[in-house]
Amino acid sequence: MRQAELIDAAEELFLAAGYQNTMIQDIVKKVGVAQGTFYYYFASKDAVLEAIFTKHFQNMLAEIKSYHQNHVPALKQLNLFINLFYKLSYSGKPGLLAKILYKEKQGLLINQLWRKTQMISIPSLIPILERCNQEGVTHVQHMEETLAFFLGIIASLLEASSPLIHGHESNPEVVSRKIRIAEKMLDTLFSAPSGSIRFQVVDLPFSTAEECSGTAKSTLEIIK
Repeated sequence: MRQAELIDAAEELFLAAGYQNTMIQDIVKKVGVAQGTFYYYFASKDAVLEAIFTKHFQNMLAEIKSYHQNHVPALKQLNLFINLFYKLSYSGKPGLLAKILYKEKQGLLINQLWRKTQMISIPSLIPILERCNQEGVTHVQHMEETLAFFLGIIASLLEASSPLIHGHESNPEVVSRKIRIAEKMLDTLFSAPSGSIRFQVVDLPFSTAEECSGTAKSTLEIIK
């Protein structure tokens, strides 16, 4: 499918040459199509960038949904969502693209993209939390406010672990402390027993659905 080929080609070029240095003609040349084909699917270069982010987070959600269908306990599924969302945001290809965009001073564009991916991803957390409530492992009463605080906690972790974005050197000890604090804050936020939420930080990036699946399985193996 040409649309998927254009998305994959654009992603490869953005990561290799940067967003600003990649032109639409570079993308169509790599795929071997005319510019008209590109504009049939995408209104602009920004639009194909948005499609890249959407692809990765939809892959994540599909993987989480498959574990729901396989009757994985709700608390494990909650940990899986939190870990994959965090990992995609800082060490997956969306995170790598974000670092490139911030380095190129494209902060406004990347903020728009994160809002878009949050709109895609966060609603999927609601049924997981509802299951956790039903199983008695969490006691969330105000879902909308809870999700807002969840995003704030994740944002704080991203700030600590993304030096290219925030203009400071990453300090592993600081990141580790923030992760431990975040775990306790999320336990409290979700009204869950102490130690319920656990981050398993993986520094290796992943992007495809297959790679995401492998990371999901390894995360579930660790979160017993």
